[in-house]
Parts: sequence; C-alpha cells; structure tokens
Amino acid sequence: MSPPVWATTLVLGCPPRDAGPEPADVRGNAAGLSGPERSRYRAAALHARRVFPGALGELLARELRTSADFGYGAHGLVGRVATQVLAMPAADR
Repeated sequence: MSPPVWATTLVLGCPPRDAGPEPADVRGNAAGLSGPERSRYRAAALHARRVFPGALGELLARELRTSADFGYGAHGLVGRVATQVLAMPAADR
C-alpha cells in the first residue's frame, strides 16, 4: 500500500515545476495617495457614519477606509465621494 499523494507532497515537498516559463513580474504603476489625502479619506469615513446612519453610512465608511488603507483612487469616484461627504452637515441623532 502506497501513501496518498498529499502525504508524499507534504513530506517530500512540492515537485519541481516543469510546466512552463517562470511567471512574469507584474507590478502596478498607479500612484499612491499622499499622507494628507489618506487622512482626508479616513476623516470622510468617520463623518460618513454621522451623515448617513445605518447600513449606507457603514458601507461608505468601509469603502473610504479601504481606499485610504490601500492608497489608490485619489482622482476617481472615491475621491469625489470623500469630498461630498465632508461637505455635508452631520445628521441629528
């Protein structure tokens, strides 16, 4: 009785790759956000929870926070949303 394939791979390591050429080194060329722009996105995320209570505010906050964390999208839709959210007065609770 021979051991299962997964056990052989686990003990001996993966077999060498003879399937083709090495994968290409793919790097993006998008420009990242500056520090002040990231701070503005985070401020807009906090303000979105006050402006839009409930699920919509949470969705906007998550999207803005994610864009700030990953650091892309300054001139796109997310940047315009951040500008509009920061311009709105907070909702009364």
